[in-house]
Amino acid sequence: MNDSCELPRIGSASATHSLPDPLFDPAPPAAVREQRAVLAGGCFWCVEAVLRALDGVLEVSSGYSGGDAASASYERVCSGSTGHAEAVEVRFDPQRIRFGQLLKVFFGAAHDPTQVDRQGNDRGRQYRSVIFCVDAQQAEIARRYITQLDAAKGFSAPIATEVVALTAFHRAEDEHQNYAARHPTQPYVVAVAAPKVAKLRQQFADWLAPRTARSAAGHDLTPITPAQRERLAARLTPDERHVLFDHGTEPPFCGGLLHEHGTGVFACRLCALPLFASTAKFESGSGWPSFTTPFDPAHLRQLEDRSHGMVRVEIRCARCDGHLGHVFPDGPPPTGLRYCLNSLALEFQPA
Repeated sequence: MNDSCELPRIGSASATHSLPDPLFDPAPPAAVREQRAVLAGGCFWCVEAVLRALDGVLEVSSGYSGGDAASASYERVCSGSTGHAEAVEVRFDPQRIRFGQLLKVFFGAAHDPTQVDRQGNDRGRQYRSVIFCVDAQQAEIARRYITQLDAAKGFSAPIATEVVALTAFHRAEDEHQNYAARHPTQPYVVAVAAPKVAKLRQQFADWLAPRTARSAAGHDLTPITPAQRERLAARLTPDERHVLFDHGTEPPFCGGLLHEHGTGVFACRLCALPLFASTAKFESGSGWPSFTTPFDPAHLRQLEDRSHGMVRVEIRCARCDGHLGHVFPDGPPPTGLRYCLNSLALEFQPA
């Protein structure tokens, strides 16, 4: 990914909801509670970060559309030779947000639809603007809305977004899912994705999903559902499951992250919530990764642990309740605490 990308150039950008609502956006039958949309607008990290914040959006996955399955990998797609576009698959409740409203956000906050085969410094067919329609009605809604926006001169140039039939969506590698939320300090995310999310929150504040819990660092702490837990757990090894779900402890001096000294964030292995910055890590000699200060105190839960004939303070992930380790009052300044973690409960996200 390159380190800059232009935001949509909307004629009246200072006004909330500066784009008009679609004139044609039929309501589905009341019994329909889930529909699917596939949209491409440059870097999929950015488009996903914007759309997943909307009320009514059930799930967003990053991936590739416009090419075959055999060549649908990040390395190949980035070459620009496969025919794919970086895309996102959005599953949404049409009783809460309709397809046309998704397009309004897609055009108004997620990308610049006037650019051809690029978004900012990201250049190539893989970064083209495309609506991959799952049916004829989506195609009609999309074409009518583009015509409406062009007629209203909502942008400083004609909309270049392609409207094509969806043939297939190929889910991207796990490392690219929910990337912006999992890598908040990554330079591209800071420079490109974060401003788009900020624009969304300014111009579409009344369309955002309600958040029952959010940390000072800006991360959603809403507990994951049983279905989400099951889906996320599918990628864990038996040893990781034992630590996270059964309060297990890995042997000392054996953890894969014990000697990790890179710059980045140590996050929950199950739900990817940031837990500790690399700057808080220190060599405790205990045999487990140790930290002085959490990324955000609200990202951890503390419980009394009386197992094994001891009285300790257990720490768990505040979002998924996965077991992480324990905290002890024998650490160095500035906190005097030693957060003692299992490597198997963590994933390291390089900056």
